[in-house]
Amino acid sequence: MATYQIYELSARAVMSYAMQKNGQWHFALDRAATEKCKRFSALHEQDGNALFFQIMCVVQGDDFSEPTDDRPIEGLSDVIFYMDFSGIFDRSSTLPRQQIRQEKARDMFRPEGVCLDLGSGMHRYLAFERSGSMSRQSKLSFLRTDVYDQVRRRIQMDMTIGDCQLSKLYAYNGLMLSSGTRLDGIDIDKPHRVIVVDNPVVMTRGVPVVTVEDDGTQNSTRKYHRVERRMDIPITCFDGEGLISKQYAKVIDRALCGAVVHTSFQIRLPYIKGMVHQVDFQEILDLCGQTVIRDSWGQEHHVKDVDIILTKSMFKGFGWLKDSGMTWADYWDAFRRYRHALYITNVSKVKPETHTELNYQFLNTVSIREEEFRPRDLPDGWDHSPEEDERNWLTKQTEVAYYNFCANKTFQQEYFLQRMNRWGILPFRKTGSICWERSCAKIRA
Repeated sequence: MATYQIYELSARAVMSYAMQKNGQWHFALDRAATEKCKRFSALHEQDGNALFFQIMCVVQGDDFSEPTDDRPIEGLSDVIFYMDFSGIFDRSSTLPRQQIRQEKARDMFRPEGVCLDLGSGMHRYLAFERSGSMSRQSKLSFLRTDVYDQVRRRIQMDMTIGDCQLSKLYAYNGLMLSSGTRLDGIDIDKPHRVIVVDNPVVMTRGVPVVTVEDDGTQNSTRKYHRVERRMDIPITCFDGEGLISKQYAKVIDRALCGAVVHTSFQIRLPYIKGMVHQVDFQEILDLCGQTVIRDSWGQEHHVKDVDIILTKSMFKGFGWLKDSGMTWADYWDAFRRYRHALYITNVSKVKPETHTELNYQFLNTVSIREEEFRPRDLPDGWDHSPEEDERNWLTKQTEVAYYNFCANKTFQQEYFLQRMNRWGILPFRKTGSICWERSCAKIRA
């Protein structure tokens, strides 16, 4: 996977250089000021993704190709950057200082944008896109104005997007920032190879539902009460999941890793996200006597020509494509014109695993028992490592990490040594193991 040099700046640092004129904050930072705004703790490197490739095609031309060596690509270092807004919008604006910060942040999003010198002279940058993980970390990308419109047109596939729910548009455009491996030369755009079908919907009858309802008034402050009822709930089947033929799964896996060891692939295409699972649906449908598949536009495809079946829930641009008067064939024309490609962001495990990393979806699972979340008899604070307790609960690893940061001297030393080495500020780190041990001993002392 390619890596790019992308600078990360602190919004609070940039705000310190703001100048107010006619009631509006303006940002114009020279080379020295911009340098001081770069976050010291950031690596200023990002994994490759579809958006970076599209920007490079605008900057260097459509014959651009990512190098195969491990060196970060520097061609975007003055074209796009990330701004860290931590501590700006997640705090109350009642304090005068915080209110001013939020006003400055607001003016960063104006059409005037911000002017910075990232090494190639003063340029104007406009607020651009963010991925889901960037949103959770209060980060936003800013793009140079001279490439802004071209990049916007390329990632929106020439679709005309009118009135819509902006949060969804930002989220779907942000899919282009998903880190992944680009796969070229696999003929993903071959006619009939990829189709979209409607999601089956089943109705589950008499589901017990617990919710709340307000008192029916229009007051700004209302009273709510618990309501229990039984309802018929429509369930969307195969939400975010599709199928890939056995033969084409081998093609993708060989292009990805040079072997055939994976059976499921997390994919990204323009306005398309989800997981496809290897199923020999061609053989199954042949045994059933089914020779054609009808897609969401009513067009029929011969089963033998289809290699990927996407569900409609995976194609986030379905409505915009239709509203733009474009067809599925037009989508693939734009796909080829702008050199888009299939990106693989994750794959199935080669060997089954018994554990996985905790995420918010687990926390929303109503079947989790209290003792699985956190047993009642555990202390609120630890005087020994939680690892000494043989039981497992959801917050255990978080509590272990917190204990190590607070009370584990060996962990603290190793953590900072590793970070210093990663930042390139550890003395003598490249002059041999003897000097390395000496420098570690000095720092520990």
